[in-house]
Amino acid sequence: MRIIRETTFLLLFLLPALVAAAQERVPDGPLPRDVVPTLVQLELRVDPRQEGFSGTTRIEATLARPLDTLWMHARDLELSRAEAVLADGRRVPLRAEDAHASGVLKLSAPETLPAGALALEFDHAAAFGKLEGAYRARQGDLDYVLTQMEPLGARKVFPGFDEPSFKQPWEITLVVPEADVAVANAAQASSEPADPGWKRVRFARTEALPSYLVAFAVGPWDVVEGPAIAARGDRSAALPFRTLTAKGQSAKTAYGREHTPAIVHALEDYFGTPYPFAKLDNLAAPDFAWGAMENAGLVVYRDSLLFPEAASPSDERLSFWMVSAHELAHQWFGNLVTMRWWDDLWLNEAFASWMGYKIAHQLQPDLHADRALLDSVLRTMDQDSLASTRRIGEPIRDFTDIQSAFDPITYDKGGAVLEMVERYVGEQAFRDGVRDYLAAHARGNASRDDLFAAIAARAGDAEGVRAALDSFIEQPGVPELRVGLDCAGATPALHVRQRRYLPAGSDADADQAWTVPVCARYADGDATRTECALASGRESRIPLREARACPAWVMPNADARGYYRYVMDAPLQSALTARFDALNEREQQAYADALQAGFKTGALAPAAYLASLPQLAGAGGSQAVTAPFANLRWIWEQLIDDEDARDDFRARVASIYRPRLERLGLEPRADDSEDDRSLRETLAWVFAYRLRDPAVRAPLAAQGRGVLGLDGDGALDAGAVSRDLRRNALVIALQDGAIEAFDAAERHLRASEDPVLRGELLYAMALVEDASLASRFRALLLDEGSVRANEVGWMGAQSAVPALRPALRDWMRANFETLTTRSGPFIVAAVVAIDAVGRCDRADADELQAHYAPIVRGLEGGPLALKQASEDIRLCAALKQAHAGRPLAFPQ
Repeated sequence: MRIIRETTFLLLFLLPALVAAAQERVPDGPLPRDVVPTLVQLELRVDPRQEGFSGTTRIEATLARPLDTLWMHARDLELSRAEAVLADGRRVPLRAEDAHASGVLKLSAPETLPAGALALEFDHAAAFGKLEGAYRARQGDLDYVLTQMEPLGARKVFPGFDEPSFKQPWEITLVVPEADVAVANAAQASSEPADPGWKRVRFARTEALPSYLVAFAVGPWDVVEGPAIAARGDRSAALPFRTLTAKGQSAKTAYGREHTPAIVHALEDYFGTPYPFAKLDNLAAPDFAWGAMENAGLVVYRDSLLFPEAASPSDERLSFWMVSAHELAHQWFGNLVTMRWWDDLWLNEAFASWMGYKIAHQLQPDLHADRALLDSVLRTMDQDSLASTRRIGEPIRDFTDIQSAFDPITYDKGGAVLEMVERYVGEQAFRDGVRDYLAAHARGNASRDDLFAAIAARAGDAEGVRAALDSFIEQPGVPELRVGLDCAGATPALHVRQRRYLPAGSDADADQAWTVPVCARYADGDATRTECALASGRESRIPLREARACPAWVMPNADARGYYRYVMDAPLQSALTARFDALNEREQQAYADALQAGFKTGALAPAAYLASLPQLAGAGGSQAVTAPFANLRWIWEQLIDDEDARDDFRARVASIYRPRLERLGLEPRADDSEDDRSLRETLAWVFAYRLRDPAVRAPLAAQGRGVLGLDGDGALDAGAVSRDLRRNALVIALQDGAIEAFDAAERHLRASEDPVLRGELLYAMALVEDASLASRFRALLLDEGSVRANEVGWMGAQSAVPALRPALRDWMRANFETLTTRSGPFIVAAVVAIDAVGRCDRADADELQAHYAPIVRGLEGGPLALKQASEDIRLCAALKQAHAGRPLAFPQ
């Protein structure tokens, strides 16, 4: 008892010091909940023709306890006033200090502020940002201002509580030049004159929103009203709908305006609740870092995504459908119900990604969004096979980790896990669980536990479903299921052993297991049946209860809706190979992936892999047909040193794929399916660029010259080749046309405001093979008058030319600060990844790490990007060693 008494006395003596120390610790993660905002009133003075903006912010809040130190967020803001306004009206000045590089703001009061209601008021100013926060974009000779607040941009625009768990209404007022258009999340409530030449535009109070969903735009926007989206279900009134573009661009949004209402209606039907906000504006941004951003009521898109036409290539139209459905799904999943912290970002992005593809496939089945999703998921499995991969639910401990969470693990793996669980529990039960989740947490915040509980409650096997979700969200990696067939008993069964899939050279631990919803399709006499069960633990047995006899063949991933790779016993693999044509198009994609996965472990030799090419070349869907091309490129770059041998390799590949291209032809046909159009584009590219086939290069080069006007008066003729092949034609024309073609492309780029054509021209210029022209291209990317900030990323395309990689690396390193200043933090990970392209020696990995580690240590997304790029190089070296000396024999 004596020890306890002395300890108690010591604690009482130290308690004031401990409390003071706790208050002084800078909250570089979530802010304390000592101060909770209830309303933010924001007034900003914004002129796109100026270098910066200014404003006032008033935050009504509640103090949970008496405090003299408050923690908020502000970054790169000039604060000229900071005051607390107490409930009795008394004003208390606050001393503001930058407390952390992430933008934590420390506010110190000269006295203890009482618990209860108070207001925080600030006067502030800032320079416009670089593709984040509030930033300027230029189209032609006109300037615009728009915003990108997610993830950490809001703190660069106004002081506040810049994290998802703080959700409150906003009242936004913009003071802007009288000739400009101003829009924000909510509808305009009033507009009145301000200073001479200015107007004050007030917007209605928003619903409760976190700061990352706040948005506004100012400039000479063209605005197309409606038509309003018709009433539907519980939404009794038409929904106001507008589209905004840069001056002169509105005609390009006709396709998007026509089809957006169908997407809204489909989402309302799925969620069983009306669109959650009072209006919908789609804004086509002339310069934007991301594809799109789901700001409540004001969705911002990279302009090219809103500009497809009926004649546009399939992938461009699919991008509109998928991205639009993704962003609109966020209005429910993310905006209506919001994550509490960034480690549940997947709640927003995984669900929206999966829903985007789902709605796109429902409304436009000919575009095959379901196969496009699977294609993305299979590519993501390669990233998820790294030892350095993230968990879907990876804890976010540092602000540099937040940017890393916006990656394929969050979007594509998360979406694939949802699709797998939906298949297991049933579409209706899954949808009902989602509806329950939204109803329970509408206008507030929620966590993964809330979603899991809602779905599990609707499932027939709640405990199993919860275990499956937890096992895929809480641990990294791709399950590898080793599948055998046991027909010795009365009921045939699959024998499943599981471990983590790892490529050759990985130092990760393969001793890992998941609760995997396995659905297998199999032949039962003349019938084909599908059964699903959970496989858990290192080994499990899955009875095929509906089978009347031992199956002739088994597809272990029915419809390829499971997030796992499979390896089959030799007899089962042979039987499946023999019945390849019986697999549906998604299953053929998964079959192709199983071959690639075996090649990357070293278990499948190059000759055996090459033997699969004729079968894949004849597959039903374009994705399975073209699946081997990445591996083939790796083989001829890394395993073949002799140029004559490379030429022979190309010729052998061409002989296998030529019949497929000849059946399609190079000219579009009236009866082309969307798959035909997509496959023609890819095969034409591979034959012309990769395989150097003169029979394909020559007509494409001629068509590209026609686009550039090289055989005429020099005028651009964008219609000189079909839209499906225009990019291919421009690449070949520039490669074959030397400086004349490059000069023409650069001239047309400087004159064009069409973002799609600009992208095609930049891509073609990136792939020129002449070193001096390649240097000109890189210099052009730094010309702010000619190239948008979001177009700088086309530098990565140049890495496709092996001979240009060293010069590209040197240029990126020399201009790293300029690149990140010009395009913002989003480009850091891209630079590191591009630097690693084609490097396949352990010494390269060490050099990359040594160069970039001190540079990216404090940059958003940088540390993980460097770790993964270094690991990719080491794995490439290990795979090269595993296959060294093995014959590259083609099937006879």
